Amino acid sequence: MALSYILKTGGTIVLLSQDRFSEPPNSSRCAYESGVSSCISINSGWGGISYYVVIMYFLAAIESEFLGNLPYEVELLSREEYRSNFCYSVEECRAAYPQAMDIHNRFYKYLQSRKIVSTTSGIPQYDTDEDTAIFKMWAAHQAALDVAKPKFRDVSFYSSETELDFTMDFLLAAEFIEAVLYRPYFESSAEFLAGFPHRLLTDQDRNVLTSNFSRREKALITVVKLITKINKSTGGLLLTIWKKLMTSKFARAMGRFFIKRLLLIPIE
Repeated sequence: MALSYILKTGGTIVLLSQDRFSEPPNSSRCAYESGVSSCISINSGWGGISYYVVIMYFLAAIESEFLGNLPYEVELLSREEYRSNFCYSVEECRAAYPQAMDIHNRFYKYLQSRKIVSTTSGIPQYDTDEDTAIFKMWAAHQAALDVAKPKFRDVSFYSSETELDFTMDFLLAAEFIEAVLYRPYFESSAEFLAGFPHRLLTDQDRNVLTSNFSRREKALITVVKLITKINKSTGGLLLTIWKKLMTSKFARAMGRFFIKRLLLIPIE
């Protein structure tokens, strides 16, 4: 859902196509197979962050019995390289990140607590409050990011400083998006994907973006950089005030409208 949906589904495809999960040419088997969409390098910061976004949702769904009472243990196959950067089972993630797992579990527990109010074409309709569900989903998403960002801030050994800065800028912007309970639908998620840089940024892109970036790409890169700059200059006060303002349905609706228009500014 929302940004987690971007990273888990369509976003994963986009990041793969942009080489954000890969390594430089001739550095590994993964690089040799870069034309294959299944290549996700252990050295990719985007890959590591996406891993936690995906895995914590999955393992929490198991732990909360959202997927039913499974008759077997689920454990992912591990790699020895950077083994300590990851957790591979409910037990491991629970021991290492209990608070983050609790937040994910609360999301699923809420969904499980809802009652069927009607049935349409054989599909049950639940009494789920949309804002509550999205709020809990975003909280879980942010909890995964809070675990992953410190681990992978410097893991993309082969990325430029400009690409690393963009990664952190984008993830900070996600916190502003979370505060307005941005809708997790396919169309709204696709809006962000349309502006995502089609390739890794180089240090030559730091001050001047070349003409091969679209208006939407330039807008996204520029806006997330500006948000980070203002937030840093205010000592994080911008984000704090933004979250405090987004406390009513009306304010959040206006916030969603503002974010959407801001990301669509045509930057020449």
